[in-house]
Amino acid sequence: MGLGQIKGHAPIRRLLARAVARDALPPCLVLTGPDGVGKRRVALALAEMLNCEALTAPEAGGPVAFPDACGVCGACRRIARGVHVDVIIIEPGETGSIRIDAVRAAVDQAAFRPFEGRRRVVIFDDADRLVPEAQNALLKTLEEPPSASVFLLVTSRPHLLLATVRSRCPELRFGGVPTDEIADILVTRHHVDPTAALAAAASADGSVARALETGSGDFIQARESAAVVLRTLAAEPNPKRRLEAGKELAGARRTSRSSAAAARETLIRRLRALGTLLRDLQVVAAGGDRACLANADLAAELTELLPSYDTDRALRGFASVERAVNALTRNASPKVVADWLALQI
Repeated sequence: MGLGQIKGHAPIRRLLARAVARDALPPCLVLTGPDGVGKRRVALALAEMLNCEALTAPEAGGPVAFPDACGVCGACRRIARGVHVDVIIIEPGETGSIRIDAVRAAVDQAAFRPFEGRRRVVIFDDADRLVPEAQNALLKTLEEPPSASVFLLVTSRPHLLLATVRSRCPELRFGGVPTDEIADILVTRHHVDPTAALAAAASADGSVARALETGSGDFIQARESAAVVLRTLAAEPNPKRRLEAGKELAGARRTSRSSAAAARETLIRRLRALGTLLRDLQVVAAGGDRACLANADLAAELTELLPSYDTDRALRGFASVERAVNALTRNASPKVVADWLALQI
């Protein structure tokens, strides 16, 4: 998929395309922004553009104003499948981190000229998972990168990169994808019903990945748990009982088969589902257009909750959910977060 076929991020795509056309692309970049907005996809599209065997010329008056990867030549197809010898993708391993051995192997390979392409592209996905030793091993290469190699660090948490790494890499900041473009992606590429696609896009906060998750079984289960908590807290002033509802939100106690990371992700998923319900309550309480509801199938239940959740309470609850999610992404204790939130809503 070429840069021109990607939805959203038009200024960044144009900037990269111009840099490639002028042979002025920096040898190392940090692509940063929220989860699920297409940073990795842009990195792969850039790798295609750098190595495409038959760049397409821009059409006069067309939507793409720059030469782009064709998407069908051998190089483009291999990059899309993740098997191009000169496009190296490094991701966290089973430990959840990127270790120094993976970095050393990529640095050693980048020291040689590309085997078959014009440029070797090394993509560190979730670059914030690079352990400090691995980041230090990368420093000299980022300072004096090989002439035929490009290093792309993809992350939603750039603050976890060492300052010495960030100082060597210009940052491209991605925003969220517009709601209508997310809905179009869901309909045209994932064959989601248009009504459901619009609802999912409206609750995705600019993230295509989150919109896709909204239609998954995991999200449906998370929404059911969130709805139970919302009903429990509706008219429950007793703090002890509210904390019991917090336990429902946090889920069952972990077993040996589960992990702390999995428990954290489950709670984040439930909180995001809870956030969509509280947002919808604001719409219903304000007499807004119900076609905008992210949970249109629960409209009747939301109406029943109105006596307990007016616009102000729903707004405060939504803000508290956002604070809780931010705390979890910064490694706060899931139990503490769930208990605090149960007392806030």
